[in-house]
Amino acid sequence: MPKRTGFTLLEVLLVIVLIGILASVVVLNFTGDTAEEQVNKEAVRFQQVFQFIAETAQLRQQEWGLVVTENSYAFAYFNDNGWQWVQEPTAARKYALPERISLQLELDGLPGAEQNLLSQLEWQQDEDTSLTATSTENKPPLPQVFILSSGEISPFRLSFNASADLKVFKAQLGTDFSIPLTRYSADDN
Repeated sequence: MPKRTGFTLLEVLLVIVLIGILASVVVLNFTGDTAEEQVNKEAVRFQQVFQFIAETAQLRQQEWGLVVTENSYAFAYFNDNGWQWVQEPTAARKYALPERISLQLELDGLPGAEQNLLSQLEWQQDEDTSLTATSTENKPPLPQVFILSSGEISPFRLSFNASADLKVFKAQLGTDFSIPLTRYSADDN
């Protein structure tokens, strides 16, 4: 009887399964951002967009504002028709954060907050609107943070928060009246 050489079907399937498992482990390790990396990436994105908007407000001599919800942020500008959602640049439109990241905006208790006259201005806000998916047609609510054409910015701190594996990751950005934004450590609260 001749001796058969080669692999059985079971051996081939076993090798394919092992290669598939190893490939999935490698892909997950290289493409999956940790919660800390994701928080830092979102904070850097916000910092860059905010810097651009603040410079745009000065160049266009236009008043801009930041509207923040628990899981998104967007920019608006003030013109003869009141507050309008930003359509261009695209980066300034409503931006929803990944599911596991939330935002927390702090306005009170910062240096100069009690002297901030921006909140006392009449911005001609006719109706109460909210930041929704269809809000590009609607007027935005009154922004929480004002970015003025003079280069002044109302003081704020914005925290990007995420938790994973019983740890809380936080990146905090803010300003005390002007750009660039400052990155605060968790101990600076």
